[in-house]
Amino acid sequence: MDDIVTVDPAEAEVVAPARRANRGFWLVAGALLVGCVFMLVEIFANFGMKDTVAHAEHTLRAAQAAAEGILDTDGSFTDADHVRIAAVEPSITTVAGDEFAHGLDQVSVAAESGSWGAAVEARPGACFYLHLTAAGETFYGVGTICTGREALQATDPRW
Repeated sequence: MDDIVTVDPAEAEVVAPARRANRGFWLVAGALLVGCVFMLVEIFANFGMKDTVAHAEHTLRAAQAAAEGILDTDGSFTDADHVRIAAVEPSITTVAGDEFAHGLDQVSVAAESGSWGAAVEARPGACFYLHLTAAGETFYGVGTICTGREALQATDPRW
């Protein structure tokens, strides 16, 4: 004898499935959206910086070519001072090694017999350094003091 349970259709209640909360989805989606907006703002805020850095590096390379030409001619960097660099490379403005360089086209140049240094201001408070030795070594650096004398202290193999 089997017991059969019968349910009266009038007594049966239809229970709707529980609604799943999607709060977690919106938290993740919102965080991703805020992150993407932040990244776009940072990209566009620093968009011009690459041009500034490239310009500063170009200015230093032009001064470097002039100094290396003087080294080849004279055999030392002693006469590769700001006056001679300006005569060899008139596209850039040079100042003495103890003076601050201001702007992307002005280079502070310091010359000694065994080494040569140049500094360019990429933006206020940020300078690029180039240090050449008579032995053929090239060193780079960054700092806040934009003088050729300070550039003579650069020891990094790359920027």
